[in-house]
Amino acid sequence: MNLTANRFGYKKWLSETLGTRERIRFRTKIILALSIFGISFCVKSLQAVDLEPAMHTPEQPGVRMSQDFDSRALSILAGHGILMPDIRDPSDTALLSHAPAYSIFLSSVYAVSGRNYFAVQLIQNLINSISPVLIFLIAGNLLSWRVGGAAGVISALSHHLSYYSNLILSDSLCALPILIAVYILVRARLRRGRSLWLYVLAGVMIGLSAWIRPNPMLLGLFSGVMLLVIFSLRKRVILSATILGSVSILTIVPITIRNYAIYGAFVPIQVGVGLNLWEGLGDASGGRFGALTDDEVILQEIELYGDLRYAESWASPDGIMRDRARVRRSLDIIAEHPLWYVGSMFRRMGWMIKESADAPLVFRTTDTRLKEALSLIRAQNQSKRMSRQGSDSEAEKIDRSPLVIGNSISWLRPPARALQRVSKETGLPLTLTGLIILVIGIPRRALFILLVPLYFFIFQSVMHTEFRYTLTMRYFLLVFAAVGWTVLLTLVTKGLRAVLLKLRTSKRAGPDIQTG
Repeated sequence: MNLTANRFGYKKWLSETLGTRERIRFRTKIILALSIFGISFCVKSLQAVDLEPAMHTPEQPGVRMSQDFDSRALSILAGHGILMPDIRDPSDTALLSHAPAYSIFLSSVYAVSGRNYFAVQLIQNLINSISPVLIFLIAGNLLSWRVGGAAGVISALSHHLSYYSNLILSDSLCALPILIAVYILVRARLRRGRSLWLYVLAGVMIGLSAWIRPNPMLLGLFSGVMLLVIFSLRKRVILSATILGSVSILTIVPITIRNYAIYGAFVPIQVGVGLNLWEGLGDASGGRFGALTDDEVILQEIELYGDLRYAESWASPDGIMRDRARVRRSLDIIAEHPLWYVGSMFRRMGWMIKESADAPLVFRTTDTRLKEALSLIRAQNQSKRMSRQGSDSEAEKIDRSPLVIGNSISWLRPPARALQRVSKETGLPLTLTGLIILVIGIPRRALFILLVPLYFFIFQSVMHTEFRYTLTMRYFLLVFAAVGWTVLLTLVTKGLRAVLLKLRTSKRAGPDIQTG
């Protein structure tokens, strides 16, 4: 009886603290959504200016992958096919190194603005600024509008999400269709699952995210299983989960058909599973097993196969055969050291939630760290001087007008950096606090928010992981941080009100005592 009463009391306290029963007008939602979008776009625009010295140079972050996407985009513009390029050599498997959608996106931007990475940054920042608005709507509908507003603002300010939005890579754009899918699932659950077409639409969005990068390929199936876990094995839930998982896979099938038509082999989206398994073993073992970098993989395979053509890339030529061989070698090592391998998975999970990893804050107005670092790198690479000079002279000709917004709001740097610092330093403890609060109080909704993070924890920890691979899950982890912030600010506000009330009461009581 006491346990039931305590649980009821906790739920009542949580509801009052988070404001779960509060409703806000549609107009207020629009104002909040536009404000969150504006904050996100401003912060991303500042970080675009920070990266300006490196863009269109060999020192650009992720330059090799950017060049791959760029080359494919230029091929599309040249008329060599969008999804089905005119490949005559079946051993040329470079097409399978990446999912197709990002190159298609780049070619669309190039068709409008020319080959300009600054224009790509601008458009990516506009698109990615929709994502904090979606997490605001997801958390607002699922928990409360207090939490939704906090989640939207925190994700808009996030140094990770802002920095990676400015790289000419597919990682940041992958989040948007997944966030749309989760928002659709939230709306479907609020309607008690009466609209099965919503699950079709959510499945399509998850499938489209895999067109951008392959990591979420199984997210639709995983989400279907999680719906069964959260909402029980009722007939309607089973049907909804089946539709969600099936449609997500069917959306990916055109890529699989394309790959089979060109290469005569089953490749769902791209090669690379073997590469990431092999490099993951290298990361975890310090090089004792596997390889630490793509270059090491290439050198190992030149020696293993005696084929100098493999110096071109880890993906081509003969990328399908080579990657499948990597999978076999990796599985042999995992079978020999299963406990060690499970431990490496847990270490990767811990690394995924580090707030300090892999992204700088917005620079100070006078900060010249990037320029100084680039100067040092260029001085240390004199052997590449001529090619670098060519790249630098080409970079000087690029139109920088897309940076005008970031340059015009440099006065926002001090508050943006300060807020990013606060968010970074408090992120992990408040995320864990918010997670515990929700798991105890409303476990089903906590599990729903955890759906995407759990997928990445389980599937991405299996292999080599870079922080950018897991950007999507950060939006959902920030919801838990928003819960922590909401509880903290509500308690502080209540405390201040109580103190002010006590002071007012004592002031009123003072004259009465003197009169008496």
